[in-house]
Amino acid sequence: MALLQTRDLENTRSQLSDWLAGRLPRGAAPQISDVQIPQGAGHSNETLLFDARWHEGGAERAGGFVVRVRPGGRAVFPEYDIALQFRCMQILGTRTSVPVPRVLWFEEDAQILGQPFYVMEKIDGVVPSDNPPYAIAGWLAEASREDRGKLWRRSLDVLARIHALDWRALGFDFLDRPSHGATGFDQQLGYYREYLPWASGGTPPAALADTFAWIEANRPAESGPIVINWGDARISNMMYRDFTPVAVLDWEMACLGPPEVDLAWFVFMNHFLTEALGIPSPEGFLDREASAAEYARVSGHAVRNLDYYTVWAAFRFAAIMVAIDTMMVEHGIEAAGASGLALAALEGVRR
Repeated sequence: MALLQTRDLENTRSQLSDWLAGRLPRGAAPQISDVQIPQGAGHSNETLLFDARWHEGGAERAGGFVVRVRPGGRAVFPEYDIALQFRCMQILGTRTSVPVPRVLWFEEDAQILGQPFYVMEKIDGVVPSDNPPYAIAGWLAEASREDRGKLWRRSLDVLARIHALDWRALGFDFLDRPSHGATGFDQQLGYYREYLPWASGGTPPAALADTFAWIEANRPAESGPIVINWGDARISNMMYRDFTPVAVLDWEMACLGPPEVDLAWFVFMNHFLTEALGIPSPEGFLDREASAAEYARVSGHAVRNLDYYTVWAAFRFAAIMVAIDTMMVEHGIEAAGASGLALAALEGVRR
């Protein structure tokens, strides 16, 4: 998105060169090249790619890197904790089998690139496209039914592996936010109770306000175990090789809650990018009921109250799309209108 992705790339190359020289061994003399903004970069943060060469241990070394920069000004969320993303991937990458990029450095000094940022290794792989939707163009649309099914099932397996982690033992206590409520789904409700008017810049659309009232009134008596919720669990946030996930990306929405929160979001996001837009879901992908059964099989967790958590997924997505429209207007850019499609999808889910 242009308003988050505008900077002088040559100046950025120079800034990163000086910064990297201070992180590598003395005499490394890093040379940075091919600084670019990736196509399709998202709304929530600024992403940069670069290649580097340097000397270390008497040999020349080279690598590709990804920079995630905290957004400045109004963004998708009131607070954007980029250190949280770094910590999530650091723990996952060093202490679990969940595939994530190797994070290398976190920089708090906003004077380097204008905001704090972190650097991680660039991984070789492909990501399903949101725009154009992966169901109609690109490598996934051209894949066989068998390979698509393989991708879907293996992605659900990774989701189950995330949920199986002992978040306390691994040191994920920083995801526990008691200021929003009791640990787990209470905190998610508490957060979005405050987020809704902020996202709207005032009074939220009636469909969102009414749905949130329904969500609070119809909360299941049993919410299941409290696990790490990836938060933005979808195939477009995974990188693949041979239809196998090799990287789980974008942890800015990570929190604690029942497994069904992530599972419902995972299935709903495919629905939004396909059937809600009048596009058939890719052959080989499992529908919601079959996905729940497959998740239950690989996780050992009996899925409960998926209808409720699907409404929760559609509500959260619509609220975030409203926040994006509000952000664009505040930055002087005409809103893309994605919130209208999201609200329509929300109403479709509730029917």
